[in-house]
Amino acid sequence: MKSAAGQLQKALIYAVIGCGALFLLVPLWWMITTSIKPYADVFIFPPEVIPSRFRWSNYPDIFRILPFGKYFLNTLFIAVFVVSGTVFSSAMVGYGFANLRFPGRGVLFIVMLSTMMIPYHTTLVPQFIIFKELGWLDSYLPLIAPAFFGTPFYIFLYRQFFMNIAKEYSDAAKIDGCGYWSTFIRIIIPMSLPVIGVVTIFSFNGVWNDFLGPLIYINSEQLRTIQLGINALRGLHTVEWHLLMAASVIALVPTVTIFFLFQRKMIQGVVVSGIKG
Repeated sequence: MKSAAGQLQKALIYAVIGCGALFLLVPLWWMITTSIKPYADVFIFPPEVIPSRFRWSNYPDIFRILPFGKYFLNTLFIAVFVVSGTVFSSAMVGYGFANLRFPGRGVLFIVMLSTMMIPYHTTLVPQFIIFKELGWLDSYLPLIAPAFFGTPFYIFLYRQFFMNIAKEYSDAAKIDGCGYWSTFIRIIIPMSLPVIGVVTIFSFNGVWNDFLGPLIYINSEQLRTIQLGINALRGLHTVEWHLLMAASVIALVPTVTIFFLFQRKMIQGVVVSGIKG
């Protein structure tokens, strides 16, 4: 009896999850189908679940109208530097909060966490003025440089993860003559692949989907990112929705690919990082 009740409960749970997944997939399906429709079929009512006519040339048309490949490479260039800087700088700060003993450590950690509550938009004007005085406007430096100073959320993840690593590893490294830096590079980092995977995925998605930052700091067309390229497909009076959706599908491919390749590492890192306070 209990077995039958358990099976029924499990079936209901899967049914609810399946319905929720289908509901969330509707916008994705609409985007994909719109990207292969002729413009005249985009606003047909009732909407076509499966297009009656396919226009695969929407995808090459994007690269003909705009240098979309250049935008793709520009965004990838920024992402490589931002992810590298974020992963390493946040790890160093997180290691310091987790393993180093110094006066005011707890206060500094609380202050650092409190900066997460400051809305991003409230710091836009001061940051813009600073970068303007440095002569960094219309370049990638305003988008890349802040990544090398750590990110509070990622520092918190690293700190939580490092606190779950047994102190015996660091003690053994110290006995072998390793200092803090050698211990960090040779012992801690190789053991931290799950949380490194989480930070890599989150930071890559953030950079890849960033629209506001490039919009503010980049003016030259040759420096545009993929999100600015998608926005360029919007006209003043009309929007070529079939081309816009095709560009969105192309932009979505890298993030979805990375998620499916590393989703297990991501879940493992998030779970382990939150075990100990």
